[in-house]
Amino acid sequence: MKGAIASVEIFVAEAGTTEGQRRRLTLTVTAPDRADDGGGWMCRVALADLHRPTAVTGLDSVSALGAAIAQARAWLDALDAQGATLFRDRKGESRFQLE
Repeated sequence: MKGAIASVEIFVAEAGTTEGQRRRLTLTVTAPDRADDGGGWMCRVALADLHRPTAVTGLDSVSALGAAIAQARAWLDALDAQGATLFRDRKGESRFQLE
């Protein structure tokens, strides 16, 4: 995603899948930018291939970044609630947690 300042690959093992069936997702956050209306700041966050880039806003650049991380956490929590396990590697040797 253009303007990305942070990106990580996550491998998702849905309930009942094997190592070869893990799905690779990429979580990406863009740099904060002034909102078009001039009233705040905006970042985009995406979880490709599940969620297209979504604009999140904040009163300042730090709160916009916080909102982007909160949106990412909500998406990852939803996967967890569906029984998926998140890993940093395809082999499943290192669990992924957004801290």
